[in-house]
Amino acid sequence: MGQDFKMSSYVSLVDLLTDPIYRGPIWGALFMSISASLMGAINVVRKKPLVSEMLSHACFPGVVLGTMMGAMFFTYSDTLAFIFILIGASLFSLLSHVAFEKLIQNKLKSDVALCYLGASFLGLGVLLASFMQKSHVMWYSKIQVFFYGQASTMSDTHIWIYAGLSCIIALFLILFYRPIRLVCFDPEYARSIGIQSKGILIIQSTLLTLSIVVGIRSVGIVLMTGMLIAPCIAARYLTSRFSVYLVVSLIFGVVSTLCGNILAINWPFALSGSHFVPTGPTTVIVASTMAFIVMLLSPKKGLLGRYLRRRNFQKRCLRENILKAFWKKEKKSSFSEVYKWNLAPSSLVKATLKKLTHQGFIDKRAKVLTLTEDGRKKAAYIVRLHRLWELYLAEHLEYSPEDIHKNAEEIEHLITPEIEEKLTRLLANPQLDPHNKPIPQKELI
Repeated sequence: MGQDFKMSSYVSLVDLLTDPIYRGPIWGALFMSISASLMGAINVVRKKPLVSEMLSHACFPGVVLGTMMGAMFFTYSDTLAFIFILIGASLFSLLSHVAFEKLIQNKLKSDVALCYLGASFLGLGVLLASFMQKSHVMWYSKIQVFFYGQASTMSDTHIWIYAGLSCIIALFLILFYRPIRLVCFDPEYARSIGIQSKGILIIQSTLLTLSIVVGIRSVGIVLMTGMLIAPCIAARYLTSRFSVYLVVSLIFGVVSTLCGNILAINWPFALSGSHFVPTGPTTVIVASTMAFIVMLLSPKKGLLGRYLRRRNFQKRCLRENILKAFWKKEKKSSFSEVYKWNLAPSSLVKATLKKLTHQGFIDKRAKVLTLTEDGRKKAAYIVRLHRLWELYLAEHLEYSPEDIHKNAEEIEHLITPEIEEKLTRLLANPQLDPHNKPIPQKELI
């Protein structure tokens, strides 16, 4: 995989961007992250993220054949040989995409087609590379650069190529933003209003292919998908607006690239020169770590937030069920009696009773529990919501009386005051539920 950089002191961000030794790799990686994060974001919205995996694997035979062609016409150190490699990789990636569309048209499932084509093209590339290893030993190292990624070998020529591609992608998104958005979210509607969906999709696929082809020099064929997917995952957890989603994905791609390169280059300095790490895998790991942190901590969609909201809702349901059970029994109860109601595990019931006592809904005297005035009002309100919903199910949805109770047990915790008011008007302020039990009236609660 190679050692990307050797250094004896800490390298700052300014040094990375301006130093003649570092600027080629870092600027090339930055432009790669811009094109990859933008095109990857569009591909994720189209629900075809695995297509990028297939395209990156499929370009490997083109890399090998392009290297063979470069060996015929150029010297090993000639940068123009890179053009042959780009052309070969692009052609094979586009060929795999055409083959994928044909297989889909022939009713083959997309995931099966993606696995089949990705493995087939990658296997072909490995086979060709084995011949290259024997016939062109020196040029074989160039193939390894693309397979594993090696940012340190990039020059100013690569910067201009990557910068040009990034400008083309940005211009494409600016000029065709509205049709791109429509094609991504509702291609049928886009076609109905005269948008050339097929043309937009062809351009998208071509730019995605080029993003992958130029990006594999930085992170490698195997890991390129990480730079296409990880920034998009982070962006999806932070926003639902398409325009903001593209910008946030771009920001995450750039930041992860900068952090990954700084970490990889300064790792030997931090460890007293004991170990060198490649920039490509480090960048992908940083991007994946950032995406995981966002998935975990995002305020609205984060896993931790969703877990806490679900847990709090379950606790609220248990509190309301306990209050409702006290109200129905209409008597004082001991802790042991409450445990026998089997509303939840005894430890959880005990903690919930303490919470209700602290909130002033339950009065505890000499280990005997009873509802306070606020507790009776709260419990009566929950019963009211339960019986209103039962009546709605019976009268308007024609549920049988035997089936409505279980549904109402779940929905009663979700009914808001606005829904309660609408149910009351719709049911004409009812007095009895379907079981002829009185519905607590709101003015008495």
